[in-house]
This record gives sequence, C-alpha cells and structure tokens, in this order.
Amino acid sequence: MFKLSGLLPIICSFTLCLFTLTANAQEIIHIKGATGEAEIVGRISEEEARKQALNKAKIEALRKAGVGEKIQTYENLFRSELNNDFTEFFSTDIHSELQGAIQSYEVVTHRRKVDEVTNLFMVEVTIDASVVLYSTKPDPTFSVKVEGIKGIYDEGEFITFNILSTQDCYLHIFSITDNYTGLIYPNKWEKFQPISANTEMKFPFGYLDYEAFKSGKGIDTNRMVFVFTKSPIQFMSHTGEEQLTSSETIFSWIYSIMPNERVVDYHAFTVR
Repeated sequence: MFKLSGLLPIICSFTLCLFTLTANAQEIIHIKGATGEAEIVGRISEEEARKQALNKAKIEALRKAGVGEKIQTYENLFRSELNNDFTEFFSTDIHSELQGAIQSYEVVTHRRKVDEVTNLFMVEVTIDASVVLYSTKPDPTFSVKVEGIKGIYDEGEFITFNILSTQDCYLHIFSITDNYTGLIYPNKWEKFQPISANTEMKFPFGYLDYEAFKSGKGIDTNRMVFVFTKSPIQFMSHTGEEQLTSSETIFSWIYSIMPNERVVDYHAFTVR
C-alpha cells in the first residue's frame, strides 16, 4: 500500500464484473432474460452467491450479444475471483480482449431454489441488459513501459519508477489490495498533466514522496493499475480528500473508454 501525505485508501471488496460504458460507443444491443446461477455452499453465503449469479448473468448477456471472441478468458478470471486469487486477473490483458461491455442492466428475477441433481441451495438471477459493442480495437502504435517497480518493498521505502510512452497521453494510477482501494495519482499534491511521447519520465513527477506501508501485520500485496489515455479523460468517481473509490468503479471507468484510446498496465508488489 501507499502512504501519501495522509492519503489512505478505503476497505472494499473485490468484485470482478462487467462495466458501465459511456455514450461514445457505437452499437448497443438489448438482451432479454440472461440468467446466471450460483450455489450456496461452504463459505459462500446467499448474498455472495447472488453476486456470483449476477456476474454469470452478465457473462451470458455478453455471449448473447455476440461478444464471444474472448469470453472464455473472462470466465476463467471469474473463477479465479471466486477463489480469492486475483493474480491471474492482474497478469492477463482482459482489458484489450473483450470487445464489448454491459452498459446497463435490470434484475428481472432473483430467487432461491434447490438444484434437482445436487440438492444444494442455489441463487438464480435473471437480467435484461444493454450491451455496447466496441467498434475499435487497441491501437498497436500506442504502447507504454513502466519500469523500476520492485517486487518487494520494505515498509517506509519510497516507490519510484520510470514511464515511457509512444504517444502523448495522460495517466491515472490506482492502488488495489485485498483490503484497500484508492486513486493514487493524480491527487491534490500532484496535478493531472500530460506525458510527452518518447520521453522517459521519472515518477513522482513533483516533490511528493510515495511511501510503501502496511495496513497491519504480515505482508501486504499491492496491485497497481496504470491507465494511460490519449485524451484527458479524468477519473472523478472518488470521495473526499483521500480520493476513496472501489475496484468496480475503477474498472467501470476503464471499460467506458474505447480500446484504441487507452492502454492499461498492471504491476504487483509486496510490502514487508
């Protein structure tokens, strides 16, 4: 985690889901009756099963809309999320593989039932959804390098790294851990500014220090999400001076941006 002049993230749950899209996407397909199911078993409560069933219904809506090119990747990542293992998500380019996303949805039915084969209690969720299909693919001429992030930091150690982009762009940095989430950059100390093409820039850009720290005892794992955009699309969905947010909100914003307008990079490290 980061210690940033008192900037503290908030506890939140990691929910892998599909995301709201802005109106600048081209084609919208309306899907009726996409259904997902999940078992209430072991440590999975009825509420957790409901969330899982909802995510599966979203996957089904994507499939019905024809977003099948890389849907298997999403399903694999969904299963990893269920096992509380986020590693695969942060090392897979799902952001460039999906060619559509959920713009909006409405839960039509939500019911508890008993599986006829296993006799286990289940939750079934059915949704109507609007799916936006991207008309663009990632721009192969737009690439970035983030170098200098170590795999392990000692608590209190400063975090620095270098950034190199092939195009003029803008940057947001998010921090996601198993317990905390927050927007790290830009912030009130370091303002939103363009990154020049083909010029290696050292982060932090100003005089602010970014200090690694732990939320408690043991080792913390931090996942940094770097979002580069060609235009100055600012992330505004945070609260208070601390810029608190959630992982779902972060990825909703990412997927609202057309694939040819963004590059997303992930880095993970531990703090001991």
